[in-house]
Amino acid sequence: MIKRFILICLLVSGISSVAEEIPITITPVTTISTASKSLQEGDTIEFKDINTNKIITGVVKELKPNGFAGEQAAIFIDNFKYKDSDKILNGNIYIKGNEHKKHQEFANNNIFGTTTVFIRGGEVVLKPEKTKLVIFFNDYVNSEDTPVKIKPAQKISTCYDEIEIGDKIKFITTKDIYKNGQLYIKKDTPVYGIVDYINENGWSYDNAQIDFKYFKTKNIDNKTVTIESPISINGFEILKYKNNRFAQFFNYCGIVFRGKEVEIIPEKDKLQLNIWIK
Repeated sequence: MIKRFILICLLVSGISSVAEEIPITITPVTTISTASKSLQEGDTIEFKDINTNKIITGVVKELKPNGFAGEQAAIFIDNFKYKDSDKILNGNIYIKGNEHKKHQEFANNNIFGTTTVFIRGGEVVLKPEKTKLVIFFNDYVNSEDTPVKIKPAQKISTCYDEIEIGDKIKFITTKDIYKNGQLYIKKDTPVYGIVDYINENGWSYDNAQIDFKYFKTKNIDNKTVTIESPISINGFEILKYKNNRFAQFFNYCGIVFRGKEVEIIPEKDKLQLNIWIK
C-alpha cells in the first residue's frame, strides 16, 4: 500500500507576524495518482474542506514520475485557494511515493547490489476521505504564479558539446496561457530559454545537465515577456519521460559506468516542462 505521505511542507512567506493562521484539513475530491498519464504540471486539482465541504483548488507545481532503481514518484502542490473566491490559503504540500523498504533491505544485503535496478519506485496516491492533509488560512492574499507549459522545438543535446552558456534554446507553448482571466500568451508561441549552466557527463552517475534561469517570449500584444523561472534538464531525469520502458531499463543500468547525456529529439520525445510567471 502506498504510504499516505512521506513529507508535508507547510511554508509561509511574506505573512505578517500578527496574522492569525487557522489550520484547514482537506481531502481530494477525486483520486489523485502520479501513475495517471493525464496528470500534468500546471493542472488544477480540487480538494474539499472536510469541515465545511467547500471546494479548495491547488495547482500542481512539480510532478516527478517514478523510475527504475526504486526512484519514487513525487508531487508538489501549491497555490491553494477557495474556489470562486480571492482568498488564498498559505502553504504547499510535497509528497513522495513508497520507498519499498523491504526490497531495499534485501538489496543492501546483496553483495552485488544489482537487484535495485529491476524495481520501479512507488507512486503517489491520494484518495478521497482516506487522505487528509493540512494547510493554513488567514486574511493575507498574495499573487499567484501562472504556469506556462512548454516543449522543446529543436534538438537539445550535450553529446557533441554543441550547446554553450548563453545559447538560446527554442521551446513553444503547448496551450493558451491565461493571466487574471485574460488570454496572455497564445499556444505555439516560441519561448527561448537562455542557457545558464552546463555540466558534461562523466563516469559513475555524473550525468550531463543544462540549466536555464531566464526565458523570453511574446504576449498577445507582441510585447517581450521575460520569465525568471529556473529549471534544469538532467540526462538521468529525462529517462523517465522516454516512452520505451525497455530502453529506460538499460539506460538506468548503464549509469554505473557512464553518466547520461542530455538528448531530446522533439519529434520522438514527449518531454514537457513548466515555467512560472510571477
